[in-house]
Formats: sequence, C-alpha cells, structure tokens
Amino acid sequence: MKDKIKVFLSLALVMVGIYFAATKLTDMRDEDVKFINSDYEITKGIVTKKSLYKGHSIKVRYKVGDKFYIVSDGINVDDNILEGDSVTIKYSKTKPELMITQFNEQFNKQ
Repeated sequence: MKDKIKVFLSLALVMVGIYFAATKLTDMRDEDVKFINSDYEITKGIVTKKSLYKGHSIKVRYKVGDKFYIVSDGINVDDNILEGDSVTIKYSKTKPELMITQFNEQFNKQ
C-alpha cells in the first residue's frame, strides 16, 4: 500500500511540475508578443521547416539589416503552409530575434 501511495504522489508531483512549467512558458511567450507589438517592423520570411509532431510549428528564416534569423512560431494544424513558402512576419525593432508570423493569433493585435 505504501508503494502505491509513493507512486501516486510522485506522479502528482510530476504533473504539477509540468503544469507550472507550461504555464511559465506561455506567460513568457505572451510577454514576448507584447514586446514585439510595442515597436515592430513587418517583413517577409521563408518557411525552412514545418513540424506537426509534438506541437505544431514552423521555422522561418528572415533578414534584418545584414543578419539572418531562423526562429520558430506556432501554427494551427489547419494552416495551409509548406516548407519554402513565403510568410509575413512581425519582429521587434530592438530585439529582431523576437518575431511572430501571420499565423499567430496575436499578429493583428496591438
């Protein structure tokens, strides 16, 4: 009986840890999006990779000044996007490594 309680408590602790980690990551991403929307530029990028395994995301390559960036952003499974496609991105003027694509729900919000 003690072993079952230990296993249950261990699983509960792991689940609570995962919940708090996911919540923290979501909060951090929300802060990044607010930062981007406070002072941004719009440009085009090229999708270099699309991933539908363990989350839905695309990696986008874009250029700001003389520097290229490759950054990922989430997509919905229904978004019609392929590797090599051109996408519109919004990036932070002060931190150009922070960006969101046209597929992000926050793209058109200020």
